[in-house]
Amino acid sequence: MKRPEDKKIYIAVKSAMTLVFLWSGVFWSGITALNFFINTPEYKKTGAWLLLGSGVILCGLILCWLRLYALQFIFCAAGFAVYIVPVKEMFDHVEGTGAYFKPSFELRYLPMIAVLILSAALFIIRIWLFFARRSEKKNEFYNSPSESILDKHSGE
Repeated sequence: MKRPEDKKIYIAVKSAMTLVFLWSGVFWSGITALNFFINTPEYKKTGAWLLLGSGVILCGLILCWLRLYALQFIFCAAGFAVYIVPVKEMFDHVEGTGAYFKPSFELRYLPMIAVLILSAALFIIRIWLFFARRSEKKNEFYNSPSESILDKHSGE
């Protein structure tokens, strides 16, 4: 059974998720991880966790484009949980040193929260539509005309 095509709003939300992921999950996470691997190997573990979280979120984004909304939300949430730990470590380190970065760490890494929120929104909408359709079918069944018992037995 072929699934119906996505509406324009779904495509717009998925495109927004992809753009945010490209900014935070690919560009800034990639630059940061490379910096950790090349220039500061003592923070290599932080870079690896950052890339792992971004990779899991990428899997969720691919599942989102495949319209597997329940599964994509699980991947996005798990990936974000892994991604946010090294980001928090970096925030704490920068706050402790008083260093200034342009663009700020908030603009580099925290837009990934939008991916999680949009992922959750798509998941919730799909669940709501599922239960609405199920309720509609149930109401249609209960309100449909039925055969009379007399009609059924008179044909015998």
